[in-house]
Amino acid sequence: MATTAPPDDFERLRRARETANERVVSLVVTGSVVSLLVSQLVTDLVVSYDDVPDERQLLVSPQVTLVTVTTLLAHVAVLVLLAVRPGYDAWRKYALVVMRVALMGFMGWAQWFNRIPAFGLLVPSMMLMMVIVLAGLTFSRRAVLLAGCLAAVTYCTLTLLGPTWPLSIRACVLSVQGFAMATAVTYYVVDGMLRLHRESVASEHLARFFAPEVAARIAAEPQLAVRATESRVTVLFADISGFTAMSATMAPQQVVDLLNAYFPPMVEIVFRHGGTLEKFIGDALVAIWGAPFTRDDDADRAVAAAIEMQRGMEALNGRLVAAGHGPIAIHVGLCSGPVAAGYIGTDQYVQYAVIGDTTNVASRICSAAAAGEVLIADSTRSLLARGGVVLEALPPVAVKGKADPLRLHRIDLAASAA
Repeated sequence: MATTAPPDDFERLRRARETANERVVSLVVTGSVVSLLVSQLVTDLVVSYDDVPDERQLLVSPQVTLVTVTTLLAHVAVLVLLAVRPGYDAWRKYALVVMRVALMGFMGWAQWFNRIPAFGLLVPSMMLMMVIVLAGLTFSRRAVLLAGCLAAVTYCTLTLLGPTWPLSIRACVLSVQGFAMATAVTYYVVDGMLRLHRESVASEHLARFFAPEVAARIAAEPQLAVRATESRVTVLFADISGFTAMSATMAPQQVVDLLNAYFPPMVEIVFRHGGTLEKFIGDALVAIWGAPFTRDDDADRAVAAAIEMQRGMEALNGRLVAAGHGPIAIHVGLCSGPVAAGYIGTDQYVQYAVIGDTTNVASRICSAAAAGEVLIADSTRSLLARGGVVLEALPPVAVKGKADPLRLHRIDLAASAA
């Protein structure tokens, strides 16, 4: 069962969304600043042709215009950078937070050059709160905290050095409270979204290889499933009979289409009987019962799944023929015994697997089975507790890699209970 670990899947998706959001935010800011500059230009033109007393005019100082243009150019530069280097950069979100806080700080300082200095007490506070909210779109808790802290320090420095003393003291108190609330709410929302999305990605990951009830238990007790343990399991190998010769006469895409039609119903049967899909090996399907969690009837469940697989081939072949494929047959082998089960691999690529001679023997038993047969080892027969499975003992069978012949049993599919 080879796949990327859930945290890696989650982080990959989070990074992709973070980069996409950086691009969207820069586009929105660029558009907003352009519209602001255009509206400012129109307003200046209207005022220049109208007889409005100076004290009733709210003129924009050259300093404000300069910072506005700087903001525009900075976000255009960000868009260019994202186009040239679209890959993920871990430090980019922090650099953008610092840049936006600095620009809003300069914008607030420029407001002191207005004819009504007190007006500048409100504008920087709202703009810096917007920076905190935008930091939340990076899906980074640290970026949100950084934006909140820098906003508070920048605003207090700005207002306390400004020309509105002592009004600036009250403005600092109220604005810092606003920054703290905006930071806390944004942090809470980001944290909740990250947790929810991580759980969603992990659940999707587990659902690919584990039965629903097993996946639910792993989600509730992840430390039990991740820890490698020695377990007694029943391993099922299922192969398509004559697949090598068959695939030699087919186009590669036809082979893929055939396997994509064959595997889903087989995996559904495995899950329906509480098994774990360990891996696909070419046309072979490997499933296990007894790991990551054990049941008293694991062997019974595995045998029931094998019987249902064989009985389901008639309906599957009907669908395959309707889709333009030829009919197929499978042969199945089962063996029970001790294995080591758990995640193996690297930090980037892991595989939940069972390691031990039991898996090798199950593969050899599958190879010994003829088309349409299910063979089980004597170790599996001895664990069967549920009646209704009719078995036919076979003469000892010699298999590759084993010095002693195996005692195998063929399941009588016609006589066995459903």
